[in-house]
Amino acid sequence: MERRGSMEIWAALSLLVVCVLVGTVEGAMVWDRASGGYFAGWLAIFVLFLVLLGVAAARRTPATAIGRLALVAPAVLAASAVALLSPNPGGMSLILLVFGTAICAHHLDLRLIAIVISWNALVIVAALSGVGPLVEGSAPIPELALATMLYTLLQVASAVMVWSQERVAEALRDVTVAHVELQSTSALLAESSQAQERLRISRELHDVLGHQLTVLSVELEVATHQVDGPAREHVVRARTLAKELLGDVRSVVGTERERSFDLPSALARVAQEVPHPRVHLDIDPALDVGDGHSTTLVRAVQEVTTNTIRHAEAENLWISLASADGIVRLEARDDGRGAHRLTAGHGLNGLRERVEAQGGRLDIAGSPGFKVLVELPAALPVDGPVGVSVPA
Repeated sequence: MERRGSMEIWAALSLLVVCVLVGTVEGAMVWDRASGGYFAGWLAIFVLFLVLLGVAAARRTPATAIGRLALVAPAVLAASAVALLSPNPGGMSLILLVFGTAICAHHLDLRLIAIVISWNALVIVAALSGVGPLVEGSAPIPELALATMLYTLLQVASAVMVWSQERVAEALRDVTVAHVELQSTSALLAESSQAQERLRISRELHDVLGHQLTVLSVELEVATHQVDGPAREHVVRARTLAKELLGDVRSVVGTERERSFDLPSALARVAQEVPHPRVHLDIDPALDVGDGHSTTLVRAVQEVTTNTIRHAEAENLWISLASADGIVRLEARDDGRGAHRLTAGHGLNGLRERVEAQGGRLDIAGSPGFKVLVELPAALPVDGPVGVSVPA
């Protein structure tokens, strides 16, 4: 994950360096051919383009089409203005149009991307046709057609590359979410199956072996009263061993019936192999949780992890689980974008219902990062083996 973040930083720095180089070359030409006031205006528009491009690259994609256009349109228009106000119609300023299209591919669908590319193609034709105030004459038709085609193809290539990368990232998030949900359900199913198998084995031990040992003990007790001499000592010893074996069987049966849910292993299974974000799981070694809470806690970790993968754009997710003063406390926080306006979805609402049904409470906070606190009373009566439920 650190490598991914480092690559993104270097890519952003490289983009900034190229933009600055383009601005330096084009700005020098504007300085030579125009007045100081014109140069100041051109420079202001160029700097505005850099700021708008950075904002569009850093901001999260809005939910509505109007919001997405409002985010990227200013940068596209600023790039168009820089290209039209530059003195060289086929110069480096047209590269800014390509950068603007690439940023648009992060936020727009294919239809809107095609509109942006078409707009930029018109700007290229206008620039090469001498529309700009510093351009003297129009470029020859073959040169105009070739430049328009080349820059349009560059835009298409960059847009397709960025758009495909976004789809791959989205698919990876979906696969990771499915993986977390599968692991949590698998852990609960495995624990439920094991609990049922332990219960079956304990019943068989009690009903079959325990019964036979009881009968054997009774028979040996009778034999001790009917045997005299040296043989009686061996019968008494056999009776004692049979009683001890019967006690051991009853102890094993009781242990298997009371064996609790292996919560740390189940939670580790849910959090393992999550490529992004990095999940830091901290479980108190002295934690004592009843089976009735284990399913809820596993589902809580699942919900928190999948929400972080889908929405937070975080690098790290910290989950801690401990118990104190009769309260089991699950705390989760990430270093992502957070949310100033909290809107609980079906998953969090379902989790809240689970928690409140067991006498607990759920608190969420959206800034900084996203935080979830689950508190459950440590004491909860449990009837039967651990249940399994479908993910919320």
